[in-house]
Amino acid sequence: MLINTGINSVNKDNLAKVTERVSVPQQSKAYSLCVKGDALRFSKMYKDAVKTYLQAILMDRNEVKAYVGLASSYKYLKEYSKAISTLIKLINIDDSNDNYFFELGVCYLSKGEPANAIQYLVKAILINRENLEAQIQLAIAHELVDEADLSLMIYNKLIETNPGFLKAYYNKAAMLMGMENFLEASKTFFKLIKLNPDYYKAYLGIAMSFDKLGKYKDAIRYYKKFLELKQFSEDAIFAKNRIQELRSMYFSKENHLTIV
Repeated sequence: MLINTGINSVNKDNLAKVTERVSVPQQSKAYSLCVKGDALRFSKMYKDAVKTYLQAILMDRNEVKAYVGLASSYKYLKEYSKAISTLIKLINIDDSNDNYFFELGVCYLSKGEPANAIQYLVKAILINRENLEAQIQLAIAHELVDEADLSLMIYNKLIETNPGFLKAYYNKAAMLMGMENFLEASKTFFKLIKLNPDYYKAYLGIAMSFDKLGKYKDAIRYYKKFLELKQFSEDAIFAKNRIQELRSMYFSKENHLTIV
């Protein structure tokens, strides 16, 4: 008995008819332009990307991908007003994506309008309470409109609910330094390096806090720790110069002090 492992002529004809009726959907011209725009944007050719995304929008006013790429390109070009206008149009098409509201808030912050940023960052968080970056930017916005208490409350809540989110510690400590609360700032920086001993900016923060508090031996110690991790940077130049200044001003032979 022969076993037919192939397709007989009847089945072959039926398959051919079915295949004729099945067509693979082709990508629209607008979508293809978006792909080109993305390639230009990723290559940092932002002006060319803008032209390509605008062409895509002319072909399809509802092409979400085009608005996303266009807004991003405008943001990189620091044309924040155009980025904001584009994002508002995008949200009119789709108001369910927290990232669109987040980007809108960031653009308002970059434009120097933190009060306008707040409402959109809040909307981003309401859509997605796991958007930690939106919460960080909201804290920054409140700080910029002189609402330090609200900003600190956000940072404290972030640290409480997401104890591994290092940026919350750093931003809180930096804000405390700006408020000249150097003792609390240093405590927050210490919590940060306990979580991540390689977080070099925290060592610089501790050094500067001790410097302001008049704890010069400790300040030198942590400037050195910072330099051990980040010896080649503009901040490193500052740290080296400050060590020399402290040594000459407060640890000279006349003062009979020694450096630990």
